[in-house]
Amino acid sequence: MYRYLIKNNNFSYSITLISCLIFIFFLSHIFFGDRSVWKIFQLKNQISTYEKQYQVLVANKNKVLLEINLLRDNNLDPDLISEIAHKNLGLIESDQIVLDLKN
Repeated sequence: MYRYLIKNNNFSYSITLISCLIFIFFLSHIFFGDRSVWKIFQLKNQISTYEKQYQVLVANKNKVLLEINLLRDNNLDPDLISEIAHKNLGLIESDQIVLDLKN
């Protein structure tokens, strides 16, 4: 009878141990696996970063499109052409002052 209780007790301990190991395994996957809570927070952070970068790119695109529209033949802006010529060609007029701030 005593041996039966010892075997039953060992069996109960082994079932408890296996259950705890399985629970720890699934718990670790919930928090640290590929589809875990931690990964979800990291992905949300990446999404917000990329959305900010996207907004910057959209603003830059709109600025370039506005500049392109100002350079069309029917909408030609002489001030913009003058600004582009000054910037790209280094042209200055006699009444302008040039400051070199790169040093």
